Amino acid sequence: MAGRLRVVGVRVERVSGRVAVVVSLGYDGAVVTGRADRATGETQTIQVAAEAVLEAIRQVAPGQTRWGLEQVAIQPMLGGPAVVAHILLEAEGTSEHLIGSALGRSGPLEEAAAEAVLDAVERRLGWFTKN
Repeated sequence: MAGRLRVVGVRVERVSGRVAVVVSLGYDGAVVTGRADRATGETQTIQVAAEAVLEAIRQVAPGQTRWGLEQVAIQPMLGGPAVVAHILLEAEGTSEHLIGSALGRSGPLEEAAAEAVLDAVERRLGWFTKN
């Protein structure tokens, strides 16, 4: 993966008591898509969005890496709400906690959640895909 991952689309669907989020990530002219869904009352939509990003990342990450969502939270900031993502990376017999954040600005917080996950994993993902 020579290029930087970027969010190219986030779609939220609410149907029959469930919420689903589909996230598309672009890199090197290609697009990978991840999808996650949960019962509506079970979790926040930002958590479903973060899980969808990790599903997309698993498509480009080496098989020996495991990416897990530990927590995602909204933090009020002067510039607008920020989303903070805590990702657990397990690889080569070790685990590492990764933290990323993104401002919600005026857009949907699901997009900020996707950006926060990318912020958390990008450097480590780039290292794994170059080696």
